[in-house]
Amino acid sequence: MSDTLTGVAVRYNTDHSGTLAVPLDALDTPIWARLKLAIRTKKLDHTIEGGTITLSWPDTLGVIRELGSKANQTSLSFRFKPEGIAEDKLRAFTAQIKKARAQRSDLTAVLTPQEIEERLVGFGFTKRELKPFQLRDLSHLLSLGNGANFSVPGAGKTTVTFALHMLTRKLGQHLIVVAPKAAFQAWLDIVDECMEEDAPDHGAEPFTLLTGSEEQTRAALNSGATRFVISYDMVIRQQGLLAAHFATTQTHLVLDEAHRMKAGWNSQRGAFLLRVADDPVRRDILTGTPMPQAASDIESQLDFLWPGHGYGLEISHGKSPRDVLGNLYVRTTKKELGLPKAERHFIDVSMDDGQLALYSIVRNEFLRNYSKQVSHGMGDAQFLRARKSVMRLLQLSVNPVLALSAMANDDVRIDSGIVDQVLEEGHSSKMRAVMDHAYALAKQGEKCVIWTIFTDTIHSFASSLADLNPVFIHGGVPSGLTTDPESREGRIRRFHEDDGCFVLIANPAAAGEGISLHTVCHNAIYADRSYVSTHYLQSIDRIHRLGLPPDQETHIHVYRSKAPPVIGSIDMSVSRRLVEKIRNMQMLLNDPDLHEIAFDEEEAADPIDYDIELQDIIDLIAELEGTAADVPLEDQ
Repeated sequence: MSDTLTGVAVRYNTDHSGTLAVPLDALDTPIWARLKLAIRTKKLDHTIEGGTITLSWPDTLGVIRELGSKANQTSLSFRFKPEGIAEDKLRAFTAQIKKARAQRSDLTAVLTPQEIEERLVGFGFTKRELKPFQLRDLSHLLSLGNGANFSVPGAGKTTVTFALHMLTRKLGQHLIVVAPKAAFQAWLDIVDECMEEDAPDHGAEPFTLLTGSEEQTRAALNSGATRFVISYDMVIRQQGLLAAHFATTQTHLVLDEAHRMKAGWNSQRGAFLLRVADDPVRRDILTGTPMPQAASDIESQLDFLWPGHGYGLEISHGKSPRDVLGNLYVRTTKKELGLPKAERHFIDVSMDDGQLALYSIVRNEFLRNYSKQVSHGMGDAQFLRARKSVMRLLQLSVNPVLALSAMANDDVRIDSGIVDQVLEEGHSSKMRAVMDHAYALAKQGEKCVIWTIFTDTIHSFASSLADLNPVFIHGGVPSGLTTDPESREGRIRRFHEDDGCFVLIANPAAAGEGISLHTVCHNAIYADRSYVSTHYLQSIDRIHRLGLPPDQETHIHVYRSKAPPVIGSIDMSVSRRLVEKIRNMQMLLNDPDLHEIAFDEEEAADPIDYDIELQDIIDLIAELEGTAADVPLEDQ
């Protein structure tokens, strides 16, 4: 029988790819056809030359896991035959699969909380006392080969991960943290905050920032230092160097704000991290929002943690993330932190006449261009144009003057009467309401943070609220020292320390991570929101986090533009989609705070203006376009 078996060679290549090869005289065998089918069905990137298939090593593992059962090998008359280093890697992979599969349903603690505390003290980790929920999460993560920490901001994910590193590190092992730049300072501070200066075995070694050229990074990695922080952007620019390092040096690789790799193989950062995922000796992901848009967002993160295990595939086939994950993650909720509930307020503001007319025209154009295409499928170019139109509607909802400017740059023709009316109105009624709110809070001696997704609107608010001495942050504000008043850090410091600085105006995409405002600010005002749940949830967490006294009130004020039912409010569309995405995360994470956020959103009154009918809008547009006189009075 064995003489009739086809041998499928498995090789691990120096570029981290894998090879599956059959003899040339076996190209008509069932296994060769099945290998090609498995790869093409999953749309895996690959090359085929003769009897050789080359693909990423994680994808190679996935194919072996799918086809490698004894039943499959018998029915298809073949055997996988690993060669060289692939043999050790496959043996370790098999052990990982068995262990992770068992741990999904039944987890056995390696160390008790008391044992963890005793070991950390022995390592010189004495300056910060871990809280009970942190010890619980740490005990859980120690029991896993790789781990996911989905705790809310303020729960101490950085502290828990650093303690995990101290408890798992071995001689010569490196810790590399990939993080957004906003999180750098937290990692740079963590050693001093936790470790004694004379901690044994270089326990107090500071983190080294990898921000220079490839030559500088190589020198740092070879300098004898063992702890590093690098940005996602730098990882993309230095892929070759880092891949070689992971393959030759034992590395504990941590992804902070890991949802940034959610695009997986469709993004440069995701593709690189998935390609090298099997090399680090331990992998951990940290994010409070693992599914910012949909369940599919978590697929690539799971495939990074457990390459080839098929967890991402299970989710893509419709299995619930919670069922797939089981015990393979930890989550500390705000309720466990003992935070008082944040109060959410929804304030609906009617559009001014010119704004409503312009909004209606753009809305009608959007429906005319895209309503039919949605049901028939959109091409990439159409989808990009549709997204641009959605952003225009969002901007019209808050700042029609700037939207008008953008439309002029795009050569969109708008009747001069409507243009004149919009320009005469100036700031929208929503912007005026937001600014009035900021003034009222300042009069009471209270600071606030105003959130908007548009950079130009940030500048408009900053200019109009100049007498409140505002500071602002968006993607164009550079990181730097706290002593630099023009840097992101310097502006945050001024907001904290200057009693006359009453307002911070920020973009959630740029300032939703890595800053804490809860000691001086207890009011967040949303002039607008995007469809990305991460931006909304993480921006709330800037003022609602661990450290608040139990009697401190936190207020979240969401401003929405009212529109008649026949037109519809894009702010209501954003609200509905945020509820759906937050509910999805709630089901995964079993978090009562997410339930409260979604519930409050669902219970808020619709931003619908029932006092306006379609004919009122038609007449308004005709009036502003100067065509109303052409319509007989009785037909109006």
